[in-house]
Order: sequence, then structure tokens, then C-alpha cells
Amino acid sequence: MERLCVIFGGSSCEHDISIITGMQLCDNLKSKYKLEKIYLGLDNNFYLATNVNDVSYFADKSKIRLKQIILHDNAIYLKNILFKKYCDIACVINCCHGGVGENGDLNAFFAINKIRSTEANCLSAHIAMDKNLCKTILQDIVPTIKGIKINKENYDSAIEMVKNEFKDELIVKPNSLGSSIGVKAVNKTNFLDQVDAILEMMDDPLVEERIENKVEYNQACFCDDQEIVLSAIEEPLSKNEFLTFDEKYKVPNKTKGQDRIIPAKIGKTLKNQIDNYTKKIYKTLNMNGIVRIDYIYDLDSKILYFNEINTIPGSMAFYLFEPVGIDYISLIERLIANIPDQKKYLYFDSGVLSKKLH
Repeated sequence: MERLCVIFGGSSCEHDISIITGMQLCDNLKSKYKLEKIYLGLDNNFYLATNVNDVSYFADKSKIRLKQIILHDNAIYLKNILFKKYCDIACVINCCHGGVGENGDLNAFFAINKIRSTEANCLSAHIAMDKNLCKTILQDIVPTIKGIKINKENYDSAIEMVKNEFKDELIVKPNSLGSSIGVKAVNKTNFLDQVDAILEMMDDPLVEERIENKVEYNQACFCDDQEIVLSAIEEPLSKNEFLTFDEKYKVPNKTKGQDRIIPAKIGKTLKNQIDNYTKKIYKTLNMNGIVRIDYIYDLDSKILYFNEINTIPGSMAFYLFEPVGIDYISLIERLIANIPDQKKYLYFDSGVLSKKLH
């Protein structure tokens, strides 16, 4: 029998947050679908977690005892001597934030193994995860904040460029991590410490000019029958220079409005601008599934800047769709109904192998 599979975890700084998103999703869908919970461990192996109903089970990783499974040819197999088939897969809802779950690697694995999944294709996911590449592609579509990615090859020249051509107030963040991990507000006198710290984390630092007098806005969307459905716009609230990891995930009842305003109190002109940019970005990056796009609005220049895109947003961004009349179950149903057909690759017999090669 086919099963709807919800996968969460993965090798990522956002591993634990992913577990919350996945378990939350399963709790909302359990009365509607036959579900299989799949835990992607820190070792990037798959484990069957269907009988786990409490997120606290995953708190101590050394005590996790789950049956390892194999995902192959649109089915789940129990990993034992005979590789016994457990069930077929109707589709997978990917709830893995960051890392291999969100950077396109897992999406590619699903495609190779003929598994239907709800998220963006591997190329679009990879572009979205690379903040600098994403900004480069979108810079003719939406204003982007001045910045430069630093790596070992361009280190000296990039540092000089920041010192000579950037304003004093800066933000330094990892180029390929999410959830404000490793993000720090700095200036020209101390930005090098954070640049070097991120390089030690095995990521490339992205240095951007910091907009001090700003408001942040977020909007989610998904594609339904070739039409882009927009969520309400939120204004996340922060006491810091940027929205921190703790503010995103450790504030109690965060989806009930204690640290955000939904819908954001903005004028019609700015709302229309955000709506239009969200649609253009989604189309330009050839997205699929639910994504959340984050913006920064400069209150002095009145310019709306693209900040980043999340292809697997926390809590599937359900709280942004509720104000526009789409409840959690309906959101997931529409998400599943709009999984695109898998691309078919055709073999062409060139005849070259039948000829002698000299």
C-alpha cells in the first residue's frame, strides 16, 4: 500500500528545528492520511520513525533506536539481509531545513529513485541555498543589498574591497546556512574576526552593507494549478540588528503573533510591490512547493530589498496562509496535488559503442 512519507532531520545546523516541523506536520495530517515518518539522521541514513509521537525522543541522539531503511525505486525497504519491501511511496513531503535536505542533494536523490516530492527541483534548491548566487541571478528582478562572497581564492582582494568600497556598518553571515546561524552585525574594524570564523565553519562568508533603519517583511507562496498563491505578509519583530536564531525558534508560541505582526501593517503600494516581487522571484528561480521569501525595507531610502529565499520554511509557513483562508490541511492537500511530473530522460543509441575506438 502507498504511503505519504514525511521526512525530517538531516545533516544540518537546523536538524532539530526540522524535527519539530516534520512532527508538527504529521500531527496535523494523521487523521487525513496514512503516514510514514522518516528520520534522516545526522549520519545521513534513513530511519523509520512512524511510531515516534514525541519530539523529545530525538533530544538525546545517543539514545535513538530506530530501524534503518532504504529508499529505492519509489518504495521503502527495511535494511536487513533480504532488504524486505515495507511499502510503496505515494509522495514525500520534505521538512529538512538546511544542509543536504534543502540544498538540492536530497531532491536529486528522490528524482533518481523515482520518488515524487513536494519541494523545489535540485537546481533551484541549490541556487536558493547559495545566497550570493541567488542574489546575482535576481539582481535585475529585485533590488539586492551590496555584498561580496569571500573565499580562500579571493580573500585578500575581497577584504580590500570591503575596506575601501563598503560603508562602515556591515553584516557578515555564512553564504549557505540558514536561520541566522553565524550571522553577526559588525563594522570595518572587527568584521575580519567573523569572516575567519565562518571560514573555519567550512562555509564562505558573505559580507553585506547593513541597513540600520529598516523593517523586515516575509511572504510565502506556492503554485496551485499554474497560479502562484500568495500568503499574508508578516513583519517579524526583533530586538537585535537582525532576527536571531533564538528569536526565530526559542520564543514560546511564536506562531501566535508574539514576535510578529500578521498581516503586516503596510500601505497598498508596498504590499503590491512585495506581491509582485514574490511572484517574479518564484518564477525566475523555477520554484516548486512552498517557499518563503524574506525582504528588508530601508525606511530612509524607501527601497525594498530581497534578502533570501527559504525553499523549506519553518512550520511550512502555514501560519502565513491561515489569514488568507487556507488552513493547514488544505495547504498540504494543494501542495501534494501540484507535485510536477518527473522529468523523463531518454536514451539515444548513438552506435558509438559498437565501433572500434582507436
